[in-house]
Amino acid sequence: MRILLIHNSHRSGSSSGDDIVFNKESGLLEKYGHEVTRINPSNDEFDKESALKKFSTILQVPWSFNYYKKIKQVLIKEKPDIIHLHNFFPFISPSVFYAADSAGIPIIQTLHDYRYLCPMAFLMRSGKICDECKDGAFFRSIKYGCFKGSKLQSIPVAFMLKLHRYLKTFKKKIDGYICLTESQRKIYLNAGYDEKKLFLKPNFVDDTFEQDKYRYGNYAVFIGRLGEEKGVRTLIGAWKDMPDIPLKIVGDGPEAKDFKSLVADMNIKNIDFLGYKPYRECRKIMNDARFLIMPSIGYETFGLTIIEAFSHCKPVIASHLGAMADIVKDKTTGLLFTPMNTQELAEKVRWLWNNPEECKRMGQNARNEYEDKYTPEKNYEMFMNIYRKVIERKRSSKPV
Repeated sequence: MRILLIHNSHRSGSSSGDDIVFNKESGLLEKYGHEVTRINPSNDEFDKESALKKFSTILQVPWSFNYYKKIKQVLIKEKPDIIHLHNFFPFISPSVFYAADSAGIPIIQTLHDYRYLCPMAFLMRSGKICDECKDGAFFRSIKYGCFKGSKLQSIPVAFMLKLHRYLKTFKKKIDGYICLTESQRKIYLNAGYDEKKLFLKPNFVDDTFEQDKYRYGNYAVFIGRLGEEKGVRTLIGAWKDMPDIPLKIVGDGPEAKDFKSLVADMNIKNIDFLGYKPYRECRKIMNDARFLIMPSIGYETFGLTIIEAFSHCKPVIASHLGAMADIVKDKTTGLLFTPMNTQELAEKVRWLWNNPEECKRMGQNARNEYEDKYTPEKNYEMFMNIYRKVIERKRSSKPV
């Protein structure tokens, strides 16, 4: 099968989940012998542009003539059977859907976020869940300065979403959407998206677990972006009365400095900020931990670190919210707690720490769950099933 993969990557070093997924899925498809062509610009390119060029790029957020032309040329040359888009923002723009439509080639998109429902893409504002733009009133985001905290920068994003909502681009020009969890699928379904186009396929991680190197560790771990939406403040608050349980925090982000100051102000001695670590080091840190904590306060679309923990026989304590509650089965593969409830999180941590046999049991269940749902092999089967259905549906809809 000839497959065109398209993705606008984030800045290098960001360790963004959709960048990781794009690279992993590209390699998986090539491994199984498919002809893969990539269009993969990076936001690093924006940083290198002149002020005039940056302004021009911003103006093309609603429609990029450059990428419309480029994608059309690639389609003529490569003649793919299907286009798989991950992220079009900001360089590629929704013009990709019209290029695909004009060539009669089916296009599917993995929904890594909630961009079609929220200019911020995460259904959050000021550290709280927000769905004010869900009805299509995207210009509200300008008033709040949702995009990068700037009213000015929010204008092109809101205009792009409003324009293509009016044109019905996102509902009519896309042949299939890959939802990562059932909760995400329901959110898009409730927003009026065609149920027949909403496919369910989780992400996967490679199986790097080595049984002989497994450790029942002596610390809990958080791995992720250090931003408010990840619930790090809740995590720190839960730790103020647990001086005997070590916590390692792996990652970097916009609030890293604030979180370190908070730990210092609260005089917490057993939280260790390790900063950004390459994937290989993260795997070792995960393997040597006792369990993972994912305290996000927003709607995660998936949570790669959860299934990474599962693959290493580690249970997960997670917020009872969205994708996290879809993946973590309470008292089976981990524990769930009420988002932002520091006391409840502390109780769950303390219980799991003090019940080693239960922790090991849940860890083994987590490993079984990984093998059943989240391996590359299982994911490939889902890929092919979705691709074939979308291609067949596109062919059958063409006029004779």
